[in-house]
Amino acid sequence: MINFDCRYYRASRPCVFNKTDGSECSTCRHVSKYKERILFIKLDAIGDVLRSASLLPAIKACHHAPFIAWLTRSESAELVRMMDDVDEVIELSEGALARVMAGGWDQVYSVSNDLESASLATLAATKQLPIGFYMADGAIRPSNKAAARWLEMAAFDRLKRSNTESYQHLMMAIIGCPDEPISPPALRVDASVRAAASARLSKLCGGGERRRVAVNVGSGGRWPKKMLDAAQISRYAQLLVERADVDVLLVGGRAEAAKTEAILAMCAANPRIRAALTENSLAQFAATLMETDVLLCGDTLALHVATALRLPTVAVFGPTSAAEIFDFEGLITKAWTDQLDCLVCYGNCQKQRNCMSLIDVTELVDLTLAMLTRYSGLPAPLFSVSSAEPAVVVDMPHRMRSAKTRKELARLPAA
Repeated sequence: MINFDCRYYRASRPCVFNKTDGSECSTCRHVSKYKERILFIKLDAIGDVLRSASLLPAIKACHHAPFIAWLTRSESAELVRMMDDVDEVIELSEGALARVMAGGWDQVYSVSNDLESASLATLAATKQLPIGFYMADGAIRPSNKAAARWLEMAAFDRLKRSNTESYQHLMMAIIGCPDEPISPPALRVDASVRAAASARLSKLCGGGERRRVAVNVGSGGRWPKKMLDAAQISRYAQLLVERADVDVLLVGGRAEAAKTEAILAMCAANPRIRAALTENSLAQFAATLMETDVLLCGDTLALHVATALRLPTVAVFGPTSAAEIFDFEGLITKAWTDQLDCLVCYGNCQKQRNCMSLIDVTELVDLTLAMLTRYSGLPAPLFSVSSAEPAVVVDMPHRMRSAKTRKELARLPAA
């Protein structure tokens, strides 16, 4: 006897419970039968894949005991396997195409407005039209008004720049759940991976009890101006350790090695500014962030990983839309310059005065200290530049502080 409609059944290999305790279908205590088969297609960049996981609770609630499979590219497969509510991860390949077409899906969700995703959704959806985007007469089509709006935002820069709704709000409308609460994505990190990260960072920081501020130094290849340059990060790190009793950890992957070396060289071997790059897996990167207290980053994968880990984050924006990033009730504090009218260009200009160069790192230090105070419940330990006054007053006006940054600061307690 085989329970073909059990979500743990894997056909070509024993299920997890047969391996762990010898369970077999006829007497299994772990059986979990599904009633509907759901395919979710998301092939985009890893950060987009992760932030789309916020949709899973709403999708799950829309269906009766659903089995949810997620189709993605191989570079995102490890990440999707760490998500809650995903029963099967399908890596895009020739073999996966057969799997998708013969999946017997009761509903297909495809919320990316690209031809490849819409084509796959159309092939997979044998019972009813996909939700999101599909193909008809060789062209991409929206399944509803909310999807049509997303297509228009993609086609017209004016609409993209004027948008004030988060990505999650826009996607929730597309899947037919505009009023559902939005939760951060959920990631599972193996206890052994986290223990290894904890031991590594403890050794790196000398076993001290100082709080840790992570700086994700990279920006990805597509939009280099998503993040501060090496000189700005160096100034930020040095100013932060001057003003607060914290360790600064430079995080990222192999691609950030050269930039990290440049930052450390500018910091003159300050023992409280260290590199904590990870090279092997997203799980190791997530585990590293779990051992820190606040993150500074751009609009990159690190931002979405931090959100999934509920890690307080200060995020800088320039070529991409700050409005599309949901702040999860202040978990994310956003900063950008108000001196340019070309933000949200989704480009990589060569202007000397650009969206990143005009961000004042002093403001970012203020925001970081405020986040440390808000989420630790303790005052951020400050050093004084003189015996008369503290080095940082978070609500102090700065020459380059934007109206938006003042608004974000107003939401946080003063350090």
